[in-house]
Amino acid sequence: MLASVTAVRTVLLPFLLLTLFAFFGGCKQTVESQTAAWKSNVKKVESLQAKYPGFKPALQARIDEATPIHEAAGSLDGDAAIDKLKSANSTLMKGFVGELDKVEAVSKKLREARVEVTAKASDASIREGAKVAAADAEKALSRAEEVLKKGAKNPNDADAVLKKVLGDLETAQRAIDKVSGVQSDKDDKAKADKDDKAKADKDAKEAVADWKCQYCGNMNKHDHTECGGCGAGKSGKKPDAAAKK
Repeated sequence: MLASVTAVRTVLLPFLLLTLFAFFGGCKQTVESQTAAWKSNVKKVESLQAKYPGFKPALQARIDEATPIHEAAGSLDGDAAIDKLKSANSTLMKGFVGELDKVEAVSKKLREARVEVTAKASDASIREGAKVAAADAEKALSRAEEVLKKGAKNPNDADAVLKKVLGDLETAQRAIDKVSGVQSDKDDKAKADKDDKAKADKDAKEAVADWKCQYCGNMNKHDHTECGGCGAGKSGKKPDAAAKK
């Protein structure tokens, strides 16, 4: 037994050590990883400037704010450099920048949900709710498009603008999700009712179906409690020896 346990430990220990190393090593931040993140984030901000020209001044102000922090990391080593680079990245992407980066995905989700909730509405009351929610969503999307086109000149104004835009879009999404939830509950109930009916129909058929004796194979009427061929019970009780004779 002891030899068996030792063998298992010998096999598993290297694997566990490798797993732990990969986990903690993968989580550890390095100067290289933070530098790569900085380059990626700068490209992302530049892309946002091209996509949303109205926010270009605010986005440039954020780059100008974060760049000295990034440059200061060059004179540091080890954890101090890593912390400084992390600070530069968080400063660059904080507030409206991160929100501006996700507004397209939020808008896309709302557009798709708007179409889907209308298409899936199964009765008049749900269709009416879907119609209202879809109309409100369209208004929120139009307002967002106008506001995003106008943009903002500085980070503070941009923070306020993005907070309002995302708030409107998320409110519209919640309204659509509520209608979708009603439809989903209705679909689930319809499925449950269908399953219950199918089971009831099956049970009813089985209740009046002839049954076959598991001992002698004789077919018996559904209301016979014992086999007419060998005397075995319908429930599977073995036939009486006298009846078999």
